[in-house]
Amino acid sequence: MFQCKLCEKSYQRKTHLIRHEATHTRQLSSSCPLCNKSFLKPEVTRRHIKTCAKKLNQPAPPAAKPGRKRHSCELCFFARASCDRSQPCSRCRSLGRQCTFVAQEIPSRDPSCSTVAALPASITASRVTSRDSGSFSFLQHFANPSFQRDRLAIGETAKSSVRRNLETLNSHIEDALVPTDPTSAFDNDFQLTSFPFQTPSTLPPFTDDYLLQFTPDTLFPSKLSNQLSEIMTELVETSKSMGLGSTEMLSPLDFMELSTFLGVSNISASISAFFHSLHWHLPVVHFPTFDPGNISNPLLLSIFLSGATYTIPLDGGALPSGLFDVAEEYIFRKIADLSTLASPKDQSHRLSTVQLLQSALIIEMLQFGQDNMQTRRRIRIVRHPCLVSTIRSLGIFQLKRGTAPTVCDERTWINLVADEVCIRIACWAFLADGFLTVCFKNHPSISVFELDCHFPWSAGLWEAESASSFSRIAMSHSTELPLPPLKDVITELLETPLSKDPIPWSLSVSVEHLLILIYAINSLAFQARAGLLKYLSLDRIRCASGNWRRIWDSVIGLLDKDQLLHLGYPKHAQELWWLLNATLDATGRSDVSLRYMDNNATDDLGNLNEFIQWCHQSLP
Repeated sequence: MFQCKLCEKSYQRKTHLIRHEATHTRQLSSSCPLCNKSFLKPEVTRRHIKTCAKKLNQPAPPAAKPGRKRHSCELCFFARASCDRSQPCSRCRSLGRQCTFVAQEIPSRDPSCSTVAALPASITASRVTSRDSGSFSFLQHFANPSFQRDRLAIGETAKSSVRRNLETLNSHIEDALVPTDPTSAFDNDFQLTSFPFQTPSTLPPFTDDYLLQFTPDTLFPSKLSNQLSEIMTELVETSKSMGLGSTEMLSPLDFMELSTFLGVSNISASISAFFHSLHWHLPVVHFPTFDPGNISNPLLLSIFLSGATYTIPLDGGALPSGLFDVAEEYIFRKIADLSTLASPKDQSHRLSTVQLLQSALIIEMLQFGQDNMQTRRRIRIVRHPCLVSTIRSLGIFQLKRGTAPTVCDERTWINLVADEVCIRIACWAFLADGFLTVCFKNHPSISVFELDCHFPWSAGLWEAESASSFSRIAMSHSTELPLPPLKDVITELLETPLSKDPIPWSLSVSVEHLLILIYAINSLAFQARAGLLKYLSLDRIRCASGNWRRIWDSVIGLLDKDQLLHLGYPKHAQELWWLLNATLDATGRSDVSLRYMDNNATDDLGNLNEFIQWCHQSLP
């Protein structure tokens, strides 16, 4: 706190204190450019300008640029990293980069002028290079050692994601927060043992002051508050069983500390943040039918933690230490105990099983967003193979839809969504597997030719808010040829000559499908280079790569910029194509000795970062 020496008023920020102190000294901080009248506060000046008597018909002075002025070098500014403003700064010196400062801020876009011409020369060059030669914008961000938080750029996507209609979600949350029995606060839940008193005569009067010490969920427990209390109890028990507390650095989770974070007061913001952020990258939970009052504990926990990560400071100020690791252990213990006898078509077991798989995929991605090599290694070696093995044993990799998307009623739509969720679990588990192969050279746990399920719906069908809107979208796609399973699509990409006419079903492909396909081709290329697929030549890989690019160009050409902006990771699929071709070009070259080109798995992002830097310098 910052306190005024004259009147002892306190402020949380020093800038607020300085502004207050000016009221004592009468130092006028700003003036009207029209009448030169001075004011104590800039915001008062801005209000005055709008009604200044001398303004007449003159246009208002241009508004100042919002935000703080830049106090960092170019590289630190675009990396959002701290800069000590030395010449060169310590960060640029450690990275061996040129450190440059610019005096002016980057101007905002103006349709009447050329954006490229208005930018500083060094930034212009990098932007043009990025656009023309294919900079690895996302992969470079992910592999950059200077980034320590949000490596997966989930928060960045959240800033520009589509604003959802949260009316139905909020309604579900309100229903789940209705007290299960309002009278129980003064009956069963508040027995004499609930208070530190022995006889009814010593019970305190139930005055307003006395009741204020209890939270509303304690006095009037709801279905959701009871569920959160159960989750917190299970997390505390899990942390104790993990042996936390055996060292001075870690200790078991504390129930009271958890309750301030996992309370019902945070539930609405956290769930909303999840669907605005991580969901775009991992769309395995169906938002239009999502009801937080009727989901399993693991899924509620994983969604809560994901959303909370992007609604609180990323320095983890409000996150109890070790919570993510305990949540991961809690969820994967249930995965390990999952009965393999329950088929995904068995309705009595299907819902809880599917929600457990969804929670495992979410916590796996959430943990990869943390910059911890030990966590990445545990996910890569232990957790992900366990999840893949479970999905495989349930037969989800071979799941086919019973009915194609068509005009349907509410019940049929719900059943179609249930099948689609299982297909998405299979496909996004495959994407996670490909991610580990591309970034960490992990040998694939899922074969491309094993994934025999249908492709997922396009984003339009998946995000349809009702059966009627789903039916309208399905009708607009009724003339498209259905996509065959992944193994058949990959086979056709490998075997279709580039000189042949476009593949007929290519018109049915979405950007999400292309992301799956490019990961599949990258996976095959890695195995071919490693000698695991002797029958598959690199020439066939190049053929598949060329066919993929033809389809990508035709699909992207049909999208506007706003559509592409909101696609999450699929919009970065072209980077994986660039990376694929760079590895093909580097294969067999005697002058290339890069660690990324060997076949040894790693948890260090340095290999990928080094390879990307080499691509920028060496490839045309």
